[in-house]
Amino acid sequence: MSGPRRAGAMIAAMLLAGCGGEGAAPVAPPVRAVHADVTVLPVASVDAEALAARLYLVYLGRPAEPAGLAYHANAIRVAGLPAAPAALLARYRSDPQARQVLDSLAASAEARALAPDDATALLLAYRQLFNRAPDPGGAAYWSTLLASSVITRVELPLVLLASAHPLDVAQFERKLAVAMAFTAALDTPTRLAAYQGSAAGAAVREVLAEVDAATDPNGTQRLVDAALARLASVPVFSQVEAIVQTRCLGCHSVTPTMPGFATAPRGIRFDSADQIRADARRIYVNVVQTEFMPYGNRTAMTPAERALVRTWFELGQP
Repeated sequence: MSGPRRAGAMIAAMLLAGCGGEGAAPVAPPVRAVHADVTVLPVASVDAEALAARLYLVYLGRPAEPAGLAYHANAIRVAGLPAAPAALLARYRSDPQARQVLDSLAASAEARALAPDDATALLLAYRQLFNRAPDPGGAAYWSTLLASSVITRVELPLVLLASAHPLDVAQFERKLAVAMAFTAALDTPTRLAAYQGSAAGAAVREVLAEVDAATDPNGTQRLVDAALARLASVPVFSQVEAIVQTRCLGCHSVTPTMPGFATAPRGIRFDSADQIRADARRIYVNVVQTEFMPYGNRTAMTPAERALVRTWFELGQP
């Protein structure tokens, strides 16, 4: 048996065997076929958005921002991806389009920073999915499969979900409900601007970690309110730094990526937090007062982002 077929057979066996002895697996639903002569079944918008929210929680451990949710939901619709973890896993292993959608989150810089190695990836997967650590038997089982490349880090959480005990599945669904409600609550420019950067993501992950068996629909709103409050308390500079990195580093960097710029204009660089703080007034004048920068707004800085820079500067650059 060839390597890919052997690995596929092993994963099928794992799904039947369950999560390292932690529960029996449900029967896998049929996979949507992907062949040249078969039309992929369309995925409803609500299904695509729900699956996009799931993938954010699976791979980043946090709710999606509205723009990211819309982008990935559209990619899911175009690819015709199924929602069931076992079916999605099969598509990921056989379909380059499915791999592209999942890898855009699972292989992102944010995901790599959260889980730099296999051991961290395993613990993170359990925490992000079920808000608990694996039992010793499960940890040893999945660690062996990761180390031997039978499964990859991208596949791991899908296998865990597909073979999870019903109580763990229920725990994940409760977290998903809070995450989706939080995304829906990002309905003002201030909230959208605040939900940027690693500190903001970490703050909301802390609230999601509080989801437990007692969380019900009424508890969902309480946790969303808590997440919004935690977000408001995040140091403003981390959000400003994220804006500068996204909108300004294309030009103002030691290695510009914007076409037409071999070096940073006038030698002004924002590669580090110290450089951003040292040029706070220049940033304020050009981004807020004159709105001259970004030049021609080629990087699409939003009014909400300019407002956040204003707040940061006028509060004394905290």
